[in-house]
Amino acid sequence: MTALMGARDRGADRARLIDFFAEYGFVVFFVIWVIYLSIATDTFLTERNLLLLLRQASIYGIPAIGATFVILLGELDISFGSVIGLAGVAGAEVLVAGGSGEAAIAAAIGVGLVVGAINGFLVTVLRIPSVVATLGMLSIVLGIGIVYTGGTAIHGPALDPIDWLAQGYVGPIPVPVVILFAGYSIGWFILNRTRFGMHVYLTGDNREAAFRAGIAVDRIRVVVFIIAGALAGLGGIILVSRVSQAQATFGADALFPVLTAVILGGAGLQGGRGRIENTLIASIFLASLLNGIILLGVDAQYQRIVLGAILIAAVSLDRFRS
Repeated sequence: MTALMGARDRGADRARLIDFFAEYGFVVFFVIWVIYLSIATDTFLTERNLLLLLRQASIYGIPAIGATFVILLGELDISFGSVIGLAGVAGAEVLVAGGSGEAAIAAAIGVGLVVGAINGFLVTVLRIPSVVATLGMLSIVLGIGIVYTGGTAIHGPALDPIDWLAQGYVGPIPVPVVILFAGYSIGWFILNRTRFGMHVYLTGDNREAAFRAGIAVDRIRVVVFIIAGALAGLGGIILVSRVSQAQATFGADALFPVLTAVILGGAGLQGGRGRIENTLIASIFLASLLNGIILLGVDAQYQRIVLGAILIAAVSLDRFRS
């Protein structure tokens, strides 16, 4: 009997260990990576580099908040890359026309809201699978942006009113970093302390059961797609502020880092499982990888290889968790 109980305890310990590494293995690797960079470089742990790293994390970390909500529903939104580009163009056009920085930000977020609402309509009313609907919107939104701008960039002094959005500070902290942590704090509160957040998890876990329990499933899905679109729009105008120009194709590289951060953070592709704080950690981790590659003098072209490998590893971890 004692031997049997000992075997059960060892089996339980092994299961807990496996669960831990499946959920937080990337955090362990993150810590090891930080220690290595701290030893291998003289600049990684400097205040200037750490703030730069967090700025980099904010560019795609903010849209990743909305992407986390969508994946928690068991859906997939891959249109946000084009939304980032078109929203940035819309905000820049408002500034060129003489509008204020606040109007430009509102325009960018408004573009995201509209695209998100259309995505929600396609998924809930027309019953198109979300990956197909948002793939179509990815192409449509990108095409609209390219046609509107003629494939050229918008730049110049007219964009100066939004310089503070990416280059300003709140005390010693850059504004985009403040927005990043504020966004995740609000997202955490919504998902963990509100009825809406509970309904998001329940809908993602079992849509039919949630519907039978009286949850307005389709309304939840539409609202989540709108949230995702709005956050992509905000990310777009922050990106314009950071690079001082707007172009419809600017969000083309967003798909990999955003989805990788969400999946690596533990949000299950089947829905109903995941923690938004882990998406934040994963976003910073990915930014530290690219930052470290540069500090180590590795060719920047290897960034795509690294991101692709991490995405595959993240999906593998998700299957392992399941």
